[in-house]
Amino acid sequence: MLSLFGPQFPGANGLTRREMIRVGGLSMSGVALSDLLARAATAETASGGSGSHGAGFGRAKRCILLYLSGGHPQHDMFDPKPDAPVEIRGEFDTIATSVPSIRFGEHCPLSAKLMDQMALIRSMNHTHNDHGRGSYWMFTGAMYPGSVPDVNSMTRQDMPHLGSCMAKVAPGKGPMFPFIIVPHRMDVAGGRRAGQFAGMLGPKYDPMLTGGNPNEDGFKLEHLPLVPNEDPSVIKRRIGLTDQLNQQVEYLRDGSLAQSLKENQIKALDVVGSEAVRRAVDLSGVDTATRERYGRNLFGQSVLLGRRLLQAGTRLVQCNWQRTQGKNGFAWDTHWNNFTALKEELIPAYDKAFYALMTDLAQTGELAETLVIVASEFGRSPKITLKNGGREHWPEVYNVLFAGAGIQGGQVYGSTDKIGAYPAENPVGPADFVATIYHMLGIDPHMELHDHQNRPFQLTKGNPFPLQMV
Repeated sequence: MLSLFGPQFPGANGLTRREMIRVGGLSMSGVALSDLLARAATAETASGGSGSHGAGFGRAKRCILLYLSGGHPQHDMFDPKPDAPVEIRGEFDTIATSVPSIRFGEHCPLSAKLMDQMALIRSMNHTHNDHGRGSYWMFTGAMYPGSVPDVNSMTRQDMPHLGSCMAKVAPGKGPMFPFIIVPHRMDVAGGRRAGQFAGMLGPKYDPMLTGGNPNEDGFKLEHLPLVPNEDPSVIKRRIGLTDQLNQQVEYLRDGSLAQSLKENQIKALDVVGSEAVRRAVDLSGVDTATRERYGRNLFGQSVLLGRRLLQAGTRLVQCNWQRTQGKNGFAWDTHWNNFTALKEELIPAYDKAFYALMTDLAQTGELAETLVIVASEFGRSPKITLKNGGREHWPEVYNVLFAGAGIQGGQVYGSTDKIGAYPAENPVGPADFVATIYHMLGIDPHMELHDHQNRPFQLTKGNPFPLQMV
């Protein structure tokens, strides 16, 4: 079955890109596998020089980002204020962590056990009070230059996601995609939010989207033909059929797009022929106990899939909390019903998945070379909205977690005022957050790249957090 219809990619190389090929098992939910498998054949020099880059540079071989979209509340999780008035501190008690001087909210018992293995950043802040622009800043290290409506229209003029930049300069070895988002983008009705794809780098460095629902019992990655008994010769015949089709499409005969598609078909064959990849994305074969440890919900199984993708060779996996999870349907955007939602469907699912991921990585020894991050676009307001029991958007201060890759556990960087409203010391922002990830992955955060029109740009103007390393 052949299909020449699919989604458009606005502004790519000055053209409106269409899905060109969809050949049997080589389909990616309507987007051609060959069209999205564009990857650099070899890594460029990532550091941009041979000088010293400081502690922790390049310790991480891979990274997994757990993104709690909507904005998790600092007061109710990682920076409780038990001595503040009730309209600030909220309904929850606090609990001890594995570091005696640090306390968490009572519904984070598993994360509390891991405090001695991670670094807590309590002084994150920026000035964008909406989800789209806040996320853009966190993913790219740059402020979004347009308005709130504009950010919901992804274009090839956008700054690239840090994972796309990594895919260009340091994709790693092996057949697997260097940058994957699990399971879906974070979009709004009728729009695709900027900052989640490669933007000005061009479609060659867009992430792969796994799609589907990893929580399904028989989940297999629907974007790859990973049926266990699929004969590689069948795939080769499909590639041959694709080549014949390409020869009949006039505007693909010449230019970079034609070469890109041909290279991507070869890459596609490498990916689908890899046993490691085939095993990693088949959750139907994972034992019940393991799936239960991560939590039988969309986020928990997304984290499990993300962990297996890292094992298969992906360098950066972003696991997004989707608004479709939970009866409230607002992800962590708790403008109302904050405390019930947190204790019933938000914190427990996050806590279980994070704990399972960390303990698995520690048990196998992979934590030493894996950077684990928990983040969101901003925090929640210190004052509770009494009429509906919610907390509002609050970019003025929020928390992120870093662990693994040689980071000294048990440390807290930055602090907040007595009601958790503003940084009290060591304020840091999204550009510094992104710079830290680049730094840990062995990429100079200040290096210069060129976009798909050969225009120069700097990865980020931020500076890595001065974290203590073991």
